[in-house]
Amino acid sequence: MRQKKQEDYLDDEFEYSNKSQRKRTKKAFRKKKDKKRKSPIKRFFTKLFIFSLLIIILSFAIYLGFKGYVFKTLCSQMFKNSPSIIYDSNKKIIAKIGAERNRDNVSYDELPKNLINAYISIEDKRYFKHFGIDIKRTGGAIFSYVIHRGNSSFGGSTITQQLVKNITGNDSNTATRKVKEWFYALILNFSYSKEEILEAYFNIIYTGPSIYGVKEAALYYFDKNISDLNLEECAFLAGLNNSPNSYNPFSDKDRTEKIRKRTKTVLNQMLEQNYITNEEYDNSISNVENGLNFKQGNIEYDQTLSSYHSDAVINEVISDLQKKYFISNDFATNYYSLAGTNIYSTVNKEIQSILENELKNSKYILQSKDSDDTSQAAIVIIDPSSGNVVGCVGGLGEKKNYRSFNRVTQMKRQTGSAMKPIAVLAPSIDKKMITNVSIISDEPTTFIDYNNKEYKPIDYDPYRGSITLRQAVETSQNIPFVKIMETLTPQVSIQYLKKMGITSLNDNDVNLSLALGGLDIGISPLEFAGAYNTIANDGIYIEPTFYSKIDSSSGELFMKSKQKKRKVFSKDVACVLKNLLIQPVKGEKGTATYCSIDGIDVAAKTGTTNENYDRWLCGFTPYYTSVCWYGFDTNESIEFGGKNPAGLIWSSSMNKIHANLPKKKFELTSNVETAIVCYDSGKLATPNCKNTYKEYFLSGTKPEKCIIHNY
Repeated sequence: MRQKKQEDYLDDEFEYSNKSQRKRTKKAFRKKKDKKRKSPIKRFFTKLFIFSLLIIILSFAIYLGFKGYVFKTLCSQMFKNSPSIIYDSNKKIIAKIGAERNRDNVSYDELPKNLINAYISIEDKRYFKHFGIDIKRTGGAIFSYVIHRGNSSFGGSTITQQLVKNITGNDSNTATRKVKEWFYALILNFSYSKEEILEAYFNIIYTGPSIYGVKEAALYYFDKNISDLNLEECAFLAGLNNSPNSYNPFSDKDRTEKIRKRTKTVLNQMLEQNYITNEEYDNSISNVENGLNFKQGNIEYDQTLSSYHSDAVINEVISDLQKKYFISNDFATNYYSLAGTNIYSTVNKEIQSILENELKNSKYILQSKDSDDTSQAAIVIIDPSSGNVVGCVGGLGEKKNYRSFNRVTQMKRQTGSAMKPIAVLAPSIDKKMITNVSIISDEPTTFIDYNNKEYKPIDYDPYRGSITLRQAVETSQNIPFVKIMETLTPQVSIQYLKKMGITSLNDNDVNLSLALGGLDIGISPLEFAGAYNTIANDGIYIEPTFYSKIDSSSGELFMKSKQKKRKVFSKDVACVLKNLLIQPVKGEKGTATYCSIDGIDVAAKTGTTNENYDRWLCGFTPYYTSVCWYGFDTNESIEFGGKNPAGLIWSSSMNKIHANLPKKKFELTSNVETAIVCYDSGKLATPNCKNTYKEYFLSGTKPEKCIIHNY
């Protein structure tokens, strides 16, 4: 038998060593595998992290896709560069959005080559080479922004980026804005040709006082058609882009040297970039030194003022577009100024004219004792079934400014007793807590309010003792309504008020004075009218609107008014309320007897706040709901010969509006019962009751027979 050599021993040892190593490796692998098997929580969180990351990436991609789609869609319409038109209910033109922009579109082929080259040389010399963003200039701008710790302007905007800025209206100096601008510039670059972008740019940019676009600028500065501009005139227009008003030759200041320097800068850039020859350069420089031949052309400025209703239309369509596409107010405003849409408003031209003429009447204007201010007023008319605002005026006297302060929509005031029907009567009748003949004691009363303090409301007329709810409504006694609110609770009242479209209430309104219109912020006349209209519209709240739809410039439906609509209480409750609110108009002691309209039912309620700061008249007929406010913008007592000026405006306007309408009464619903009631007791009348009238009740709420006269 052969003896093992030393090499064989070494081989065996090496093989053994390898086997041992493999065993250790396998063992370690098994341990590692076992360890993994023993960490299900770790595996779960790893998978959850990966899944969450994918969701975030996907969501971000969807967000970018949506923003890109919206921007491209809106831009395709805004490139039309045409004002939007507002029509009345008969489809007649009444206003335009963007009419203040003097403009005249020019096609790319009509643009002088020198003008294109002048703008590109001074604004974006690599325009035809980059993809909407100039990496070199952008990089430099970012570097400057970083080293100056955010105190430096980004700059570096390409022509495409400038167009984005003109479209969105966002020129803030923030990193977020700049990133959005880059993104939108890329969208434009890959959606349109370089020539299409330039055409939109040359038509939309601001070039002077109410002057937009280079074609109108050529007329304004040189009284020329754009095709007739010479080289130095093209250079001047390109130089304007830096700051148009700073280079206006027709301003009060002498801009000659500034214009000369800027125009020469543009010509230098054109020469350096080989857009012009040395000879052309020298000739133009010589002409610039001798002075450009400025001649102001005849620009027709649109001085037409829109009505308060049209102003409200503009504000509403801008707000709706913002909400629909999640864009800024400036972007939405620019959209309507450029897209040439057709907006169909709800205004009735005849009603609007009646309101405007009424509020121009000088007899309503009072001079402030404390300032140069005068009294103001606001009135709004709503069609009950549609919620369409058919007319509104937001100030007394002649309207002087475009989109001026509109007290119908933008003002919030204390409401006084006009709050009672919607804050107290509607909820408590709906809950069958009271009827029109419920007896309530009208006498001095101290309440403990929700802040645990004493609350001592007073009546402005003599206390009447035990009276029915109808009698309390007729003379607007305060104590009975606070007592009802105490039982109802402000919390329940606020729930109803919010359902009726009142949005300005907060926790500070949770108190008993809510019954009398003592509010923290107040209510706008528009929202107040919407709440009253809930009663007029048989218990259905429908959000007031100033427009019905918007069509694109090509005639396709772009957007419809989406009104909130909900049932607040039954039509039977509304029926009882309507016939209760007739009392201030028809009652012998009624506070609104002057609001009657011959042959037509009128439901109305007056309102007066502390110190006589605010006067209200809120009411409706079977045809229209109307709310009118009167007062001073800064609180001041109203002295109007003991009369309610809001009521006088309301009555005069509504009588004229209803003059040619058929006579009409409030309809009685099938589930509302009527009965002859004793005026003295509030109970069902007996043959012995002499003072009686017809009353209205929800089914099952009729009172018992009168026992006072039951003999």
